[in-house]
Amino acid sequence: MISPETIDAIRSRMDIAELVREHVPGLKKAGRNWAARCPFHQERTPSFTVSPERQTFHCWGCHEHGDVFAFLMKIEGLSFYEAVERLAERTGVAIAKRSESMSPADRERLRIREALQFARDFYHGLLLNSGEAAAARAYLAKRGVSAASIENFGLGFAPRRSDTLLAEAQLKGFGSDLLVAAGLAKVQEGRGLRDFFFGRLLFPISDTKGQVTAFGGRALDDSMPKYLNSPETAVFSKSRTLFALFQALPAVRKSRRVLLVEGYMDAIACHQFGVVEAVAPLGTALTVEHATALARYATHATVVFDADNAGLAAAVRGAETLLHAGLEVRIATVPEGKDPDELLQRSGVEPFQRCLAEACDLVEFRTTLAMRGRKAELAPAEKASVARDILGTIAQCPDEVLKAEWVRRLSQRLRVDEGALLRQLGKEPAGGAVRSPRAAGTRPSPRPEGGAGGMGLPPADRQILALVMRQPGLAASVQETDWTSAAAARIWRALSGLDVSDAAWPQRLMAALPPEDRILASALLVGESPSRDPEADLSAILGRLRREKRLREIEPLMKGDAPVDGAIMDEYRKLLTELKGSRK
Repeated sequence: MISPETIDAIRSRMDIAELVREHVPGLKKAGRNWAARCPFHQERTPSFTVSPERQTFHCWGCHEHGDVFAFLMKIEGLSFYEAVERLAERTGVAIAKRSESMSPADRERLRIREALQFARDFYHGLLLNSGEAAAARAYLAKRGVSAASIENFGLGFAPRRSDTLLAEAQLKGFGSDLLVAAGLAKVQEGRGLRDFFFGRLLFPISDTKGQVTAFGGRALDDSMPKYLNSPETAVFSKSRTLFALFQALPAVRKSRRVLLVEGYMDAIACHQFGVVEAVAPLGTALTVEHATALARYATHATVVFDADNAGLAAAVRGAETLLHAGLEVRIATVPEGKDPDELLQRSGVEPFQRCLAEACDLVEFRTTLAMRGRKAELAPAEKASVARDILGTIAQCPDEVLKAEWVRRLSQRLRVDEGALLRQLGKEPAGGAVRSPRAAGTRPSPRPEGGAGGMGLPPADRQILALVMRQPGLAASVQETDWTSAAAARIWRALSGLDVSDAAWPQRLMAALPPEDRILASALLVGESPSRDPEADLSAILGRLRREKRLREIEPLMKGDAPVDGAIMDEYRKLLTELKGSRK
């Protein structure tokens, strides 16, 4: 395992705000912390907080939290070891060899990646050099795919024989179970183990670091289904992966713009003709996870799908998902009967660039579609139907100013009172058509009052913990009997047992806590404490609590029938006076 000292060394050299800013461009200063819309769930207002002082992050909406390692693991789908390895390389910290420090799960992921890279190189070599791949090369030539594009995307070929990869991979030391786990082989009833892909042109699918995670395969004849993707594996999820994102990322990060096209060939053609911000889903509708990932790198998105009815419907669905993720979205259409690949190959880049320049925003596009085939002046019922349809899209936009502008334009287009549209908009569910899986069926927790965290804690416990988190040395001033909440007491006990002299104590605290207490502790760590003098404020709170407790112990004696000792009577009066003074 990697030593705690190595983890601390990496953590101390990697500023969490710098790391988060690379993935969340909207991160802005907010007091002593930084804030942005959360990259892990869809939301309207920023609830994601980063604390440079504590080197932690916390989302008040979905409750994701942690340090630099947790953030990188979540944002890029890495294992703990992979996150450590990535940050160690970046910070210049030496770590033990993989075999010495990896968990069994990490070792399996590594071997899966190695098998996939081997398969990518093997299939690519076959496409370039094998006589069996002549039909695949002819197909690519017919589609206008250049040699540079074949190399850039690592295209490959899987021969008809169903054990070609199996035989070669096993010679290289990749076992059958590993090949199945990597999605490169499968057990077929009655035929045993065989290659997952055969008789197909292959499109390697990579993560954002260029590591192969899967393949997409296209049949070269009609004897099998046209497209086939790798199954879900430990390193691949179709709903979270976009084709060509690795190749597009440098341009997307620079321009803050992304182009969404429908398929592999569309994306390859765009890159070949210099439109290098293009990405494509893997034969599925654009998911919330796809949109959330794109929102980490881009602020503007243009959707370009086929101009047929299915393509237009897919463009609208994809654009709505992107809009709900916070991107500014436009939709471009190519001439009827063509797709981006065909337009680029037949007419060159200029007509395609004109299509992009003429793209319209989602509401304008939806309004035009809704009005298609109707009379210039709609009947009242038709106006109401179109308005409800378009307002459902407008409601998904997180920007109130943009929503107001869209309503104004819709009012003019339909010749309907703007106030009536605004009232109807207020009845629409905000983003109800596109919700993240985490949000479905749940209500995001409100941000705790006072900005200090402490969800569900009694006010006094919340105040004490907030002060102790701000100045951990004060934990020694608190006694076990001061707490009324079991959760607060557990956090205090864990904190009291730590050496808080170094900067890594917040991470050690989180590691020492049971899972049910970590969200609460994370919220307290990033919370803004209003105290200018934590020591004095803590002393005042503890003094008041202890007096109130003693008063509760004495009151039954004062109300009873038995004579009360004079010293007790004096103490009672003194407590009342002091408590009255402390509440002024």
